[in-house]
Amino acid sequence: MTKTTTTGATRSELRYRVNQNYVTGSYGPMRYWASEPRHGTPLVFVHGYGALIEHWRPIMRRVAREHTFFALDLYGFGYSARPAGLSSRERWAAQVATFINKIVGGPAVVIGHSMGGVVVSELARSRPELVRGLVLVNSSGMQLYERPMSPADRVLLNLIGTPLVGEAVANVIATEWGVRQALLSAYHHKERVTPELVETFAGPLERFGSQSYLNTTRNAENLVIKLEPGEYEGPALLMWGSEDRSLPPTDANAIKRRALPQAEIKLLPDCGHCPFDEIPDLFADTLLRWVNGLGEHEKSTNTAV
Repeated sequence: MTKTTTTGATRSELRYRVNQNYVTGSYGPMRYWASEPRHGTPLVFVHGYGALIEHWRPIMRRVAREHTFFALDLYGFGYSARPAGLSSRERWAAQVATFINKIVGGPAVVIGHSMGGVVVSELARSRPELVRGLVLVNSSGMQLYERPMSPADRVLLNLIGTPLVGEAVANVIATEWGVRQALLSAYHHKERVTPELVETFAGPLERFGSQSYLNTTRNAENLVIKLEPGEYEGPALLMWGSEDRSLPPTDANAIKRRALPQAEIKLLPDCGHCPFDEIPDLFADTLLRWVNGLGEHEKSTNTAV
């Protein structure tokens, strides 16, 4: 059964309203937002570690004016179900595939931010027929290839994996203070880390606790991009904030070299790890220009055939 509520839209925006819904997948209910009316190309947005649908809010209505906007909370995050066991890219890719089949109804352009880039890359590897275009935004997944763990990082990961110790660490981090520090480290424009943003990110932690976040951290070595050149041959775009200190722009070059040789790279100036929130207008313009170009590419391909 699907439950529907309407997120706040002003009178002038009702033409492009965005609704909140829940749909059941293999591991329980998943929360998603979808714009109406449906038109253009379906775009499915997948958030990163610790995030949720609301992180896409600064660009959603801009996208909805030209195409259909979809976004979902991955299992273990936001307000989707908290299944038992370690999180994995395979579980999340299967979740997105279920969402596309049940709700979108056909191939979509999939956009993944940070850890979400690992998820949509796995979807493109395992279910390429569902991916009309692949967009990775400041994606993780290259760290272990490009920057192997130091002994200190290995010790910290082992501590997090230790029963009780890991839970104690997670409980310290999973507070508004911890959320704020994490966001400040990710953003180049620190003023964008508002009390409202911190409260939004902290909401699921207050409601569900931090166990699912801990389960994800404990399986960090699974959260790499396994996609190899040729496994996904469709169009691809790598969007990157030029001032990202956690995942530097050189990771975009590594993804192109190791996984997506056909990808275009768009470096976005004056922003850090979250360009869609730090510079939403430029981000949306760059993304939509690329998406709109896919139609012309498909027309030329069909003509050539």
